Amino acid sequence: MASKIELLGSYKQLIRALVKSNRRSKIAQQLEDNKKQIALLTYRKISLMRQCQDPNPQEKLKAMMNLNGLNKEIDNLKQDDPSKSKKLYFYEKSDELKKMIQEDSSVETSAIMKKLEHLRDIAGFLQNQMEFEQLVERYNPGLKMDQEEKVKRTAAKVGLQVPDN
Repeated sequence: MASKIELLGSYKQLIRALVKSNRRSKIAQQLEDNKKQIALLTYRKISLMRQCQDPNPQEKLKAMMNLNGLNKEIDNLKQDDPSKSKKLYFYEKSDELKKMIQEDSSVETSAIMKKLEHLRDIAGFLQNQMEFEQLVERYNPGLKMDQEEKVKRTAAKVGLQVPDN
């Protein structure tokens, strides 16, 4: 009985580690999705602006209404902050993971202890991997920068400025 309680505790620890390790990548993915959606809506906005030049007043009015809706959608996407989403605090496949852990719980205690140790190792690995990524990012800031930012910083080191376009 005690080993099942420990198994449940390790399961919870693993879920916490999975949520924390997935959080950053989910935020980055959502930001990229928002950029793509904004680009698509901007393209639609341009085509609607062309339709607004139509001499037919009904078509022009319809295009103007759609244009207002698109502007609102674009503004909402620009103001959306994915880091505040509540979805980030849940692991989608937790039920599957729980079933995998519980399916062999009726086996002997040595198997449960082995599985318990394995779950703790996975949770520890995820935590250490996340810490490693944070340290690499902190001490090597150039890895995540785009080429333009690297050029600006390099020029600033030698006392020059990159002209604005």
